[in-house]
Amino acid sequence: MGLIRWGITGLLALVIALVATAWFLPASLAFRLIEPSLTLPTDIKVALPRGSLRAGHVLVQFRGFPPSRVSWQLQWPSFSLGTMTFFQTMSIVGPGHQITGRLGIIPGQKILMIENLSGEINSSDINQLASVYGHQFSGSVTLKNGSAKASAECLTDFAGDLVWSGGRIALNGFNGVAQYQLPPLQAKLNVEACSPALNLTRDSDYLARFVLSLDGWFSAELQPRLLVLAQVPGAMQLTQPLLFEEKIL
Repeated sequence: MGLIRWGITGLLALVIALVATAWFLPASLAFRLIEPSLTLPTDIKVALPRGSLRAGHVLVQFRGFPPSRVSWQLQWPSFSLGTMTFFQTMSIVGPGHQITGRLGIIPGQKILMIENLSGEINSSDINQLASVYGHQFSGSVTLKNGSAKASAECLTDFAGDLVWSGGRIALNGFNGVAQYQLPPLQAKLNVEACSPALNLTRDSDYLARFVLSLDGWFSAELQPRLLVLAQVPGAMQLTQPLLFEEKIL
């Protein structure tokens, strides 16, 4: 029994040593190890991470959106019903945006979760991405109570409360660029057919729905009351919502 006990003790010590080594493994080395198997979209640029797997940061950029410093602080894995989950607090900070939250990963089930997501994005950053399409925005967007859950095949949960401070927007349409003045608006995030969606409202009055499908198509359903709010000529005569879609990814 003494030999078995010493064997188990030695095995536990070895496991602890391996976990501790991985815990402080340089993030740059870990990235180099997994880089050959990564298939990131060409629109996303990722610099070499700094720090360790436990705590570090990396610069990430999507198209014309300003670079973001993504920082993380990994917690010790938790176990529930035989399932191991890794949680890490994270922040995404750029010139005009700051978002914080908690990221959870269940490796055995290939599930990714995001909790307690909140932050603010200023129009100065949004416009650097939207200007390619001829759109311009003002004000800022605030996110509260954000959460998401996704498997390898599907987005299964997406929630959160958005508030736009209002102001002037410019949209590039069939007849050129048109400008509109809008009051503050609210939105709820949700899921439609594995894709992120958004319901736009003002004082609980439903105004529009936007969906970004998995194949990169953006679709919008604009209610006449939104067009009336924006003082679009002829909006008072509309009785049905306007529908359009555009390939953006």
